[in-house]
Amino acid sequence: MNLDLSSAQSSKYLKVYDYYKDLITTGRLPENTKMPSIRRCAQQLGLSRTTIETAYLCLAADGYIISRPQSGYYVTGRPQKNSAASMIHDAPANIPGNNILYNFTSNNVDADSFDFNLWRRYIKSTLRQDRRMLTYGEPQGEYELRETICNYVINKRNAICRPENIVIGAGSQPLINLLCPLIKDRRGVCFHDTRFAQGMVVFEDYGFELVNSKEDAEILYMTPSHMTSLGDVMSVERRLSLLKECAEHHRLIIEDDYDNEFRYFSKPIPCLQGLSGGDNVVYLSTFSKLLLPSIRLSFMILPDELLPAYNEKKALYNQTASKSEQLALCQFLRDGHLDSQIRKLKRLYSNKAKVLSSLLEKSFGKTAEISMGESVFLVHLKIKCGMSGLELKEKAKKRGMLVFASENNSLNYAHIALSCCEVSMEEFPDAVALLKDIIYDT
Repeated sequence: MNLDLSSAQSSKYLKVYDYYKDLITTGRLPENTKMPSIRRCAQQLGLSRTTIETAYLCLAADGYIISRPQSGYYVTGRPQKNSAASMIHDAPANIPGNNILYNFTSNNVDADSFDFNLWRRYIKSTLRQDRRMLTYGEPQGEYELRETICNYVINKRNAICRPENIVIGAGSQPLINLLCPLIKDRRGVCFHDTRFAQGMVVFEDYGFELVNSKEDAEILYMTPSHMTSLGDVMSVERRLSLLKECAEHHRLIIEDDYDNEFRYFSKPIPCLQGLSGGDNVVYLSTFSKLLLPSIRLSFMILPDELLPAYNEKKALYNQTASKSEQLALCQFLRDGHLDSQIRKLKRLYSNKAKVLSSLLEKSFGKTAEISMGESVFLVHLKIKCGMSGLELKEKAKKRGMLVFASENNSLNYAHIALSCCEVSMEEFPDAVALLKDIIYDT
C-alpha cells in the first residue's frame, strides 16, 4: 500500500491511519516496533503535527499502537493478515491456527544439544581480531574455512575436492541462487523430495521447468542420505546405478547431503560426489543441524567444469554468511569439536528415541510394530487401525500433533514416523497418550 496524500486535507489523517494499519496488520511493522515520533512523522510526510497526532490517536483507539509515557508510541501484537510472505516462511505447523502441541516433524534441535558457552568463546575470540573484522569477507567464503571443510568432507564423506571447489553461503537457498546461472543451459529439474519448496522456488524464479519424471529432466535434485520423510537411505548399489544412468544421459546431479552424519545402525555411505570422482555432481551440505539452525552456514562443492563460469562472476556476488561465524566455525572444526558434537547428538537423540519407543510399546503392546529408524531421530510405528498412514497423519494434525507418514496409502494399516528432535522427553508420555487416543478414537 502506498501513502497517497493527494486528496482533501480533511481525509489526510485517515490516509495516514490506513497506511500504518496496513503496515502493522501485514507484519511489516512487527510487535514492539517504535513508531516515528509525531514531529518526525509530520516532517517526513509534510503534514501538520495535528494531522499525525489524530491518526496516531485513532490507531491507539483501535488497538494497533500503544502510548508509553515519556517514550512514544509502539506497535501492539494485533493479529496479522495472511500474506504470501508469511505463508512461505512459516513452518506448516504454524498455519492451522498455531495449535500444534507436539511437532514430531520438526528439524529444530533439542535445547540440550548445543554448548552455547563453548560457541560464545569462539565468537569472542574471532571478534578480538580487530583488523580482520574491518574488512569484507571473501565472496567465496574465508579460505581457511574452505580448507578445513575440504579436509573434513574428504575424510568423512569420501568427497573429492580442493578448497577452490568450495563455496560458502548462509543456507542452501543462497547457494542455489549462485548455482542456477552456472547451469542455465540445462532445463528440466526433477526434485526427488518435493518438500524442499524453498529450493524449488529458486529454480522456478530462474526459469527452470520443474518436472516429475527424471527421464524428462536434465538436472536431478537428490537427498540420498534422507530419501523420504521416513528417513530411507539410498544404498551404495543404487547410488552407483544412478551415477551411471546420469552419465549416459548427461544429467547433472545436485546432491543435498541432508542428515548424512546421523545413521543409527551403520556408518555414513560415501556421497555421490565422491563415488562419481568429483564429476557431474554438485554437492550441498549444512552445519545448521549439527550446530544450531540460527547459525546459517552451508557449503557447496562445484565440479571443475563449473568453476570457470563461477570464477568469472564471483567477485560480483556478496558473501551471505557472517565472516565472524565463518572464522569461529573454522577454529571449532580445527579443534575437533564437530566430531564430539556429532557423538553428543547421536547419544542424545538415540536415548530420546529409545525412551519414545519404550513408551509406544507399553501403550500399544503387540498390536503395533515399533522400531527405531536408520536415522537416530526417527521412531517408526506400524499399526492396523482402520486407516492409512496419510489418514492418521491428517487426523493427528487436527488434534495438535504433526507426524510423518508413509506414502503407501494402504487401507486399515498405518505407518508413521516420529522425529524426537524438538519434543522434550518430559512431553513424551502425554504425547503418546494423545496419539493412542487419536488412533482408537472412533
